[in-house]
Formats: sequence, structure tokens, C-alpha cells
Amino acid sequence: MIDKPVPFQTEYRNIAIPDSVNPDAKIVGMFLATRRRKSEKTAEVYAGVLREFFNFMNFKAVRLINYEDLVNYSDYLALPDPGRNPVILAVSTQNRKISVIKSFFKYAMKIGYVPFNPAEPLGLQRVNSNIAQRLLTVDELEDLLVAARVKSLFHTVVIYFFACTGCRVSELSLAMWKDFFIGPQGENCLNIHGKGHKDRIIKINQSLWDIIIKYRKGKSLCTEINPNDLSPLLINKYGKAYSSQSLWKVVKVVAKEAGLNKKPSPHWLRHTFATEAAKDPTTNLWRLQQDLGHASLTTTQQYVHVAQDMADTSVDHLAYLDKLENHIEGD
Repeated sequence: MIDKPVPFQTEYRNIAIPDSVNPDAKIVGMFLATRRRKSEKTAEVYAGVLREFFNFMNFKAVRLINYEDLVNYSDYLALPDPGRNPVILAVSTQNRKISVIKSFFKYAMKIGYVPFNPAEPLGLQRVNSNIAQRLLTVDELEDLLVAARVKSLFHTVVIYFFACTGCRVSELSLAMWKDFFIGPQGENCLNIHGKGHKDRIIKINQSLWDIIIKYRKGKSLCTEINPNDLSPLLINKYGKAYSSQSLWKVVKVVAKEAGLNKKPSPHWLRHTFATEAAKDPTTNLWRLQQDLGHASLTTTQQYVHVAQDMADTSVDHLAYLDKLENHIEGD
């Protein structure tokens, strides 16, 4: 006897599992519900991955899926697929999808739906850090800001906000005026709504605050601290908050106007903020982790490695380098 359709099939439109495997659909729905409690966006991403996975498996029953099936799926992700967009997946994307599948089977085993986890031996590929390749120099950041000022006050606020806070683009999109408050020392602060519903507080430096006030005055928006004001920090022509995609386009347009050879995204500005902060050897690593909203200190340490490790490497300690250089200086 087949169970009645479960709610998640309509609630999560990104994934549809036929009624013939409805017990599996129920487990998937329960799993997605656990993700949803952390983040609606995360649940949607997980749903999309599971849709792709079950399609690849031709909706094979969860209890019958084995390690070989999972290896085949992993190989599929690693190979080019003309019918997929993008055709070639980045290693980080492959790892994210595999992590979702591993998490799902771990959950299924935990609640007793499957006797063992066939995905447990499935490994992730090593991802080379590319932070150093996604940075702006201080001069490039300055060029970006100059171009933004020529464009408009709104463009200036967006670029300067990223440069002064290192926030994620989604965090700026979600920022509302009620989230601002005065700190214990009289500083301007903002409660950031980060990934996984994890809030954190950042300080807004005076020059950024001044330009935010100027922007909001120009839009006839509230400029006094007011916890009851539900207006977005940045408001579009429809009176709504700008989407992450819209803010991403702002950086793209300004970078083009600035004549940069690079194609930075808002996350490039986040990388730049973190790396510049990490250049100071006295930087409080824990404080930087909190300001960036990293769940793991290991993630924050990557910026320290990028910022400081190249300043003093093995080549700087070669005793024979002076002698060798004497033979090439005349070339």
C-alpha cells in the first residue's frame, strides 16, 4: 500500500519523487525539514541536489542504493556533461553535492531507515585554495571606489560597504534599518544576519556611516536609529530590498567602469577585506573569525596564510642566492 503524498512534495518544488517510492519521499522530506530549520536557502540547495541524485539513480529505492551507485554518481559529477549547465563542474561544486548525499544517508541511518550508510566511504576531492587569485590590490580597490562615485551614490555605498565590512552579498541584501544600533562605547553597529541563521555584530566605521546617512537622506528614508523601522538598508525603485543578484551586478558594472582587467564579485571584496586585515601580524584571529562570520577558525586561517606566508618563504633564506645573482645581473 502506497502512502498518501507527503507535504514536502509541494513545499519543495525543486524536487519531485514519484508516488511509487513515497516512503523514500517521506524520508527526504523529513531530512529537508532538518535543513530548513537552519536555513531556507540551504534546504532549497539540498533539495536541488537530491532531485539530481534521484534522477541519476532512476529513482532507485533508497534502501537498495549501494556504494557502487554512489561512485557512479561521483564519476558523473566529475565528467563533462553537455546536457548540464555548467558542462564541467568545479571541484568545490562536486564536493558540495557529494556532501549533501553523505549527509542524507547519514540521517537515514541515524533514524533507522537504512541499516548502514553506503556513502560513508565516499571521499571528497582536495580543493586548492584560490583566495590569492581572487584579491584586489589597494590601488584596484581605490579605482573601484572612484568609479562607483562617478556612477552614483548608491553604487558608492555598495562598494564601500563591502570594502569596510567584508560582508557577504546576501548579508547586505538582508540588512534592514532596524538592525542598526549604538554600541556601548557610542559606536555605530549593525546586526548581520549570516549563513544558517547565525547573527553577528559588526562595527560600522564613521566614514561608512556618513555615506549611508547621505544615501538614506536622498531616498527620504529614516536616518535616526529606530528598532521599529522595517525598511531595507538599501531600497530599490519598488521600495524593496535589493536582491543578491542585483548587488552582484553593481560590482560587475563598477569594475567595468573602473577598467579593471579582473572580473571581481562581491566575494572578491570579502577576500580582500579579510586578507588586508590578516596582513597585520598582531591581528586577533578570533576577532577576524567573528567579524567574517566563519563557523570554523580553519577557514579564517586561510587568509592569514595568504597574507603572511609569502612574506617570508624558503627562497628568502637561500645562502647561495647572492652568488647566483651576480651571474645574471648583467643580462
